[in-house]
Amino acid sequence: MPERQAQTRPQASASDSAPAALTMAAEDARALALELAGLRPRQIIDPAALGIVLAPDEAALRVLDVWLRWLVDGQWQPAQRCPALVTDRRLVARLPASGLRSFWWGALVGLTVDLDGGHVILDCGDGHPRALSGVATPILAVAAIAGAYGVQALATHEAIAPLRS
Repeated sequence: MPERQAQTRPQASASDSAPAALTMAAEDARALALELAGLRPRQIIDPAALGIVLAPDEAALRVLDVWLRWLVDGQWQPAQRCPALVTDRRLVARLPASGLRSFWWGALVGLTVDLDGGHVILDCGDGHPRALSGVATPILAVAAIAGAYGVQALATHEAIAPLRS
């Protein structure tokens, strides 16, 4: 049974789960939730400095380092470390060999957030869910939930309840 679980549940890298880094990420996730709710000024991020073009009225929220993998034929592919820009509309990841990929919150057909497991899974409906992991998981979780379900979901979504305490 453990082999089956390894296939269906991506594992976070041990090097990406240092307690201090996770605590800082949780604090930044809380700050991001307040920014999205309009209760705190947003951080200023220049997407042009990252070589990324935003849509009109799209707001850059955070720059993160994530591990990205795809589920192919029931197996999670090897993780690729990617710099990523989180916006209020999408996640833009710079893949090592293939350039930029956008994952639009509004195009998701499924979203799984597992803070304890250290990952967020984005299902775009194409048969190849994407798993994102690393210490930035809490920040990514807040952005994905707000983008997919609306900012009001930050107050009620069970997956991020530990961030509210």
